[in-house]
Amino acid sequence: MGARSLKVLQVISGWQAVELILTCVFVGIWQIIELSVKRLWKGYRRKVDDNQPVELTVDSSIGTHCYIKVMGVKYHYVETGPRSGQKVLILKDAPDTGNLWGPNWANVVRRLAETNHHVVTLDLRGTGGSEGGSRSDLSPPRAVEELSALLKALGVSENRQAVVIGFGIGGMLTWYLVHTRGSLISKFAVINAPHPNLYWQYPPATFCHRALQFIQIPLNINPMYLLQWPHFPERWLAEGELNDREGRWTSSRACDWSGALNYVRGAAWWQVKPGLRTSAPALLVGNKDSAAQLVASAQHCTASTLRLVSKPEPSSKEVTDVLLDFLIEKEKLIEEVPRGLMGRVFGAVADRGRELTARLVLPPTQA
Repeated sequence: MGARSLKVLQVISGWQAVELILTCVFVGIWQIIELSVKRLWKGYRRKVDDNQPVELTVDSSIGTHCYIKVMGVKYHYVETGPRSGQKVLILKDAPDTGNLWGPNWANVVRRLAETNHHVVTLDLRGTGGSEGGSRSDLSPPRAVEELSALLKALGVSENRQAVVIGFGIGGMLTWYLVHTRGSLISKFAVINAPHPNLYWQYPPATFCHRALQFIQIPLNINPMYLLQWPHFPERWLAEGELNDREGRWTSSRACDWSGALNYVRGAAWWQVKPGLRTSAPALLVGNKDSAAQLVASAQHCTASTLRLVSKPEPSSKEVTDVLLDFLIEKEKLIEEVPRGLMGRVFGAVADRGRELTARLVLPPTQA
């Protein structure tokens, strides 16, 4: 079953591959020239300490730190709630900026635990306490095998399915996972991540918007032999050349980017077989600028709910509210709404949010 399900992933080839090769080579060379000129002009270079050990800063009151070895790879995760409850796997963004454990998101995890959910928040490879890997180690087929093995080790099966929530790079992996191992997933939510088949049209992560072609140079159409630009992309991002206005990665190191870039490098050459749609109900969340990619991504689902929020991140109360609405029965949430003026205000806001929700139900397509 595993080998057959992985056949829904296929390598980009033909003229599309040739076009990507030429684009990657040209953009990569241009970026190197641009970096060199900037450094000569500025006359200095920000020092980045890559020798500091990775620290786990998650508050232990949120859950229990655990390690598991899957297919020879050590993963770190935090579990919250009863192990006998409904499994919820959370795939974080990479690199993790720490906002997944802010007050809003911590409340979501606790709320799920209180409603008999077993929440597993996973560190992606190369982030947190999880082991890293090369691009071939982090390619979609390999990532799917490891994540599905992890789910099964946690007790997930076709008769006892899990919910998967993915942010950014984790959302991209969620798409691959639900297409290839859909029988293990009852429903899924993807926040701020387009469908993999929209990879080049809508970059899979914020940090890719100006550097997608720079992170790789493909030597041929076989993804196992792709050559990545060594050293430069990681250093480019760690030195702040991204000019992130929110300052999320100002203290990042080059080694903090290896996992994220290798996931992106691997995914660049793998797409889902055209015409396939997921069977599990999907929640797709983005901001107003990503409305087009949400609609395009929804075409790959048989049943999807689209939600627009001002800030599609775990720290956003809008995101936490729509996720709880998606994961927990509405009746339970309605019982908790206070009566009176505040209750009416809350209801008006919720009604307005539902007006902005688009629901698409498409007939399933056979593989």
